[in-house]
Amino acid sequence: MNTIAAALDSRWSEVSETWPQLSVSAAALAAELEARGWSADDLESLHIPDLALALACMSGDPDGLRVFEDAVLGNAEGAIRSIDASASFVDEVKQRTRVKLLVADGRADPRIRDYAGRGRLAAWVCVAAVRTALTLLRESNRANRFAEDRWARALAVPEVGDAELDYLKETYRQQFTASLQEALGGLDKRAKTVLRMYFAQGLSIDEIGTVYGVHRATIARWIGKYRGELYERTLGVLETTLGVPKSELSSLHRLVRSQLEVSFGALAAPQGSSQSQTKSGSSSQSQ
Repeated sequence: MNTIAAALDSRWSEVSETWPQLSVSAAALAAELEARGWSADDLESLHIPDLALALACMSGDPDGLRVFEDAVLGNAEGAIRSIDASASFVDEVKQRTRVKLLVADGRADPRIRDYAGRGRLAAWVCVAAVRTALTLLRESNRANRFAEDRWARALAVPEVGDAELDYLKETYRQQFTASLQEALGGLDKRAKTVLRMYFAQGLSIDEIGTVYGVHRATIARWIGKYRGELYERTLGVLETTLGVPKSELSSLHRLVRSQLEVSFGALAAPQGSSQSQTKSGSSSQSQ
């Protein structure tokens, strides 16, 4: 048995007492610390339970991600609220912090791997959250960009390239925008967050899966389901408020479906990558 493994074995009860939910093993943490070039002497003053939790999160362990959400990121809420107490601001900061720390960017490991165990993980994450909050505060225009009313207006902007549908849209523009806003407001919190992350912020289904601790297939199903809900809700509000003649119902259905397809694509387009275009197309097929 190597020295790091022996040192961890003698302290592993700290992990099971602090985070009994974790399924990470002492052997896995020993391998990770050895890969960093650490020795048994380095472990004497470190927070082993928090290092184990960081490893669980880095590995995408669902139990570890739940502990991170409740006991670690939740601990930072007070500091975030001291900067801006609005619920939308706190939610946005927490979301950005999750992505920043838990999602790999394709070139490097998740940032949580930088946690070295010298202080408590909760304090380390709190510092990251505060920095994120201050950055978001400076980006006030960006912070408000996807508020429900503004997102609804963004979805209602693009022309669909069909003379009949564009005529209907121009005729019912105000009602269409209001219906979108009402439909978005009727979605639950997770639905709105997932749609914004995927279409407006350009995160992949793998990245969103890491944030929520679920498989990419689950995220793909969520996106298809939530887009379908938004379509049905928007259509329902329009039909109720407009009293559209039966002769125009078919065109109205086409308008709402085409408008949302084009608009979601437009929201993804600013990411500037072929990946964003592919995502919009593949999502259309999944609905």
